[in-house]
Amino acid sequence: MAVAALGGVALGAAGMKVLRPAPVVPASAATAISCPIRYDANGDAKVDDPKEAEHLRQALRDGIFAAWVELGRAPTPAEFAARMKLAQPDADRLLDRLQACGEAVGGGILRAPQSELIAVAWPFANLPTGITVTTSGGKPAFARCAIDALGVSSMMQTRTVVEAAARDNGAPIRIVVDADQVVSADPPGVVVVKGHGCDDMSFFSSRAAAESWRTDHDPAATVFPLPDAVRRGAKIFNREGAGL
Repeated sequence: MAVAALGGVALGAAGMKVLRPAPVVPASAATAISCPIRYDANGDAKVDDPKEAEHLRQALRDGIFAAWVELGRAPTPAEFAARMKLAQPDADRLLDRLQACGEAVGGGILRAPQSELIAVAWPFANLPTGITVTTSGGKPAFARCAIDALGVSSMMQTRTVVEAAARDNGAPIRIVVDADQVVSADPPGVVVVKGHGCDDMSFFSSRAAAESWRTDHDPAATVFPLPDAVRRGAKIFNREGAGL
């Protein structure tokens, strides 16, 4: 998962350090466009320009996240411009700034290579990940990873269904989340294993299965009971702090 604060301190990670490894920033992008968030020598996120940070968070919330759950996919640049009521060149510049944050601190957006289309805007992914989230009244959309998926309800302020296949046996998993609470879970013993990044953050059918996988594949990974994982996702992707 990478994480995710823009309104508080860390893009996408209200009150928490961003856990996603920061991608390497191309030299051209770093010099042309900067992100109002940076990491200090201790790895703590710092906001250099609070006004700009809030502007970017609003663009994510209103122009990208809201569209994503309605459409079941990332909005196109034209759809983003229409939602933000901006001329296309202005919308594109705003997307460029969000891209700079995605590259620099693992928040904002990442576009598909050699494309203007959005590939990732944490907690969402525009390609199949094996995890889908469906908000009340919305269409199924792909979540970047397990804890990201569990934070969507808090971010969008609506009950959300999370569906995935258990990593241990492929069995279907269905979880209903309301803010930071589990409404229902099938199977009831489902847990989340958090490894080094999103690709190693998955649902398992039981704690026993998760512990067995952790022993064999990643002893440093953490096993979260589902209620703890939901609260963690809600804290990271809450309405006020999600996005950057």
